[in-house]
Amino acid sequence: MKAQQQQTGLATVIADHRVVVCVGSGGVGKTTTAASLALWGALSGRQTAVVTIDPAKRLADCFGIDPTHTQGKPVSAEMFGTYGLTPRGTLTALLIDQPSAWDAAIARYAPTVEIRDRILANRFYQGLSRTFAGSHEYIALDTLASLVQQGTYDLIVVDTPPARQALDFLEAPQRLQRFLDSRARKWFLRPAGGWDIFSAMNKTTAFLLRKIEEATGISALAEISDFFTTMQHMFDDFGERFQRVSALLAGADTAFVLVSTLEEEVLSEATQFLTDLGRLDITLKAVIFNRTQGGPSTELGKETAQPSLAERLSRAVRPPLANSAHSEWLAANFFAYQTLAAREAARFAQFSKNLPSRTPLVRVPVIPALPGDFGGLVRLCSYVFPTVAGQKPRRKNKSKA
Repeated sequence: MKAQQQQTGLATVIADHRVVVCVGSGGVGKTTTAASLALWGALSGRQTAVVTIDPAKRLADCFGIDPTHTQGKPVSAEMFGTYGLTPRGTLTALLIDQPSAWDAAIARYAPTVEIRDRILANRFYQGLSRTFAGSHEYIALDTLASLVQQGTYDLIVVDTPPARQALDFLEAPQRLQRFLDSRARKWFLRPAGGWDIFSAMNKTTAFLLRKIEEATGISALAEISDFFTTMQHMFDDFGERFQRVSALLAGADTAFVLVSTLEEEVLSEATQFLTDLGRLDITLKAVIFNRTQGGPSTELGKETAQPSLAERLSRAVRPPLANSAHSEWLAANFFAYQTLAAREAARFAQFSKNLPSRTPLVRVPVIPALPGDFGGLVRLCSYVFPTVAGQKPRRKNKSKA
């Protein structure tokens, strides 16, 4: 009953917010979980978009779309129907390729075609847009800002880029704004008196130039200055845009959902993230734990030292095990699982103490052989939301499973 209430609580969180930001470490199933939240939104009647940066090919396969299609393509009614689902809303996946997204942003902000082409051809820009720290975060935020401004979707689920520092995404607008307002960028504007002015730069500035050159592989100072000179008229647009998205992230319409596992190291990062969120006065709305084990057995735990347990386990399988060595292996494997489940349960209990009592905590079990198609996404959604908005997902044509 408690698990069902937690999942109902998660559904309420999604229903009550326009923007849902999925955060967490890399490798915890964050991207597919974000997609499952968006799927539930579409089934519930929302006009939904899921945004993920540099997604794995598998996610593109899930939606049956070309991963280079960055404009967004709604999942067809036929795709839903194949699995016995009738969505009351729409589901659009925006699988953003980072370099292409940066080029699209430049094209969107550039005041003229000439300036756009000049920036895109600049070698400093080409290196900067693909390699500088925070590039993923900036593009995710820019995409979010564009979608909010368009007003096409009433639910936007954002899969944040994987990062050990979870607040990189949240702090990206402030970091960009500090740079745009800084005097440093003005150093690189083409000086009216020619390039001789750089000969008078102090050691700190020279050090900064060397670091930029090392990071980007571009050693031509003229190209660096040309980039800043060409971009200067666009910086105000960038700054205003990110001020708005920063306010959106901290607003009542946005919910942050943590995706994690119960592994010790990953959970340690999640605990730090909770602390960091608290410093920003942001409350985590829900937590989804992927690849969790079932709870440890209480009935068999009392018999861990009794040889009869091996006999009972060997009789429970079909056909019964006749080889005693196999029975002992089965018992040892069972005890190892019990130890793993008990440790996981202890970490779960400890982590829960750091959260408000009403925070939904959803546990998704280890799902073996999850298909890499839309059916796999539907299956994951059925674990996160067992009722799947009142529908029971089913595969009409088993031959396609």
